[in-house]
Amino acid sequence: MSGLRFASFALAVSIFSISYADAVDDLVKSKMESQHLPGVGFFVVNPQNQITYRTYGVADVRNNDPYTPKTVHRIASLSKQICAHVALNVIKEGKLGIDDPVKKYLPQVPDSWGTMTIRHLLGHVSGIAAPNGWDISKEYTLDEYIALLFEKPLETQPGEKYAYNNHGYSLLGLIAAKAMNSTLPELAKKYVFEPVGMISSGYYEKGVVPERMSHAFYWENEKWVLGEKDRPFVYHGSGGVYSTLEDMAKYEMALRFGILDRNILEQQWTKSFPNLGKYGYGWNVEDDRLYHTGTTYGYTSAFIREKKSGWTILMFRNSVGESQLDMADEILQLWKKEFSGN
Repeated sequence: MSGLRFASFALAVSIFSISYADAVDDLVKSKMESQHLPGVGFFVVNPQNQITYRTYGVADVRNNDPYTPKTVHRIASLSKQICAHVALNVIKEGKLGIDDPVKKYLPQVPDSWGTMTIRHLLGHVSGIAAPNGWDISKEYTLDEYIALLFEKPLETQPGEKYAYNNHGYSLLGLIAAKAMNSTLPELAKKYVFEPVGMISSGYYEKGVVPERMSHAFYWENEKWVLGEKDRPFVYHGSGGVYSTLEDMAKYEMALRFGILDRNILEQQWTKSFPNLGKYGYGWNVEDDRLYHTGTTYGYTSAFIREKKSGWTILMFRNSVGESQLDMADEILQLWKKEFSGN
């Protein structure tokens, strides 16, 4: 996408009239105090494609760096829509088939996985059981990770039941990378980050701390406790992306203006197994909205896109608190009330 086109997006950034800003401030600050949230940031996009940013508190309680739209945040399971978009691009290029068996790309998996397909991984209906001995802080080779996953039998047969599954998306990312003789970070850069202009986004890498990184904490025994942990590369597909509010606003505009492949997005925004649940490919799909949340060791995220009204909110927090989806939706409804003048 050309820089000129993104310049036009920048012109759309605005601050809504001050008359309702105090109510939003009161809402957010109240929740930060009651839920012990050190930092909160969000943007709202209205039907006219105007972007409003709000940030509160600190990115790191140890040094009181302010939370800003440029603060880097681990987006957790919002990463699944990136992984799904990558996989569907690899399918579009003919390097992967959506109904190909997983065993075609990972021949070491057991015969009991024989009917499991790429589509099953995308839609959270793989039946893969949570492995014993899984340690998110440990680095695994691909073979070690696969062996760990099939130590336990499948919980259900593939395609039989919806069950949200981080390991299914981790496998999806690994398979897409193997099919392209690449890595998931490189493929995400090719299919999402570079076309959209997400210059401050990438995948977590052990020992590497991006500039302006936020840090996540839990409130325990009347003090802050650092919550974040390392994350192995084999787990990238489920939630390994970091980004900023500014980059995610560019991503939202790319979803609106056709910068990313529209046919692929429509696949992502369609229920994959409608008789089993409301999940598309990397998104929860309801009649009037698309949404997803993310939580990883103190980092929380929520992304809501209202299909008919044209409103969007994306929110980051660097602690857990109560439901991030409910908080984001409450903020969004307040903005909508202000915009409509009611």
